[in-house]
Amino acid sequence: MKDTNKNLKQETEVSQALDMARKIHEDKCATINGRDYIIANVNHLKRRKVFAYFTRIQKDLQNKDFWFLESSEWAEVEKTIDSVVLFDGNSMTKIRDHWDDYPQDYFLYIQSMMPALSYPFLKGLSGA
Repeated sequence: MKDTNKNLKQETEVSQALDMARKIHEDKCATINGRDYIIANVNHLKRRKVFAYFTRIQKDLQNKDFWFLESSEWAEVEKTIDSVVLFDGNSMTKIRDHWDDYPQDYFLYIQSMMPALSYPFLKGLSGA
């Protein structure tokens, strides 16, 4: 019974996460702490890069283990994400000190953008 409840809870969490990714992907916007982060055009190569990394660290994200933030590979993936996200009409790659001004948005941004940008692949895997 305990395993069944745990599995049901995990399935519900996965379903909710997939739904959140779908909404952000379709709306092209993640509102975090009242600020809109807009997804611009994302080509297949950029989406693929984010998806590959996301699938490797997905369990770490679920466990709130952010070890990867100090890796050089994350730095490249973050640049890719930032290159397709706009804040106040500007590419995140061109905004200096954004995370110094809004550090409270950073983890939600990561946890929102990786699955949203990966959603077309996730949709294919889930059969949704």
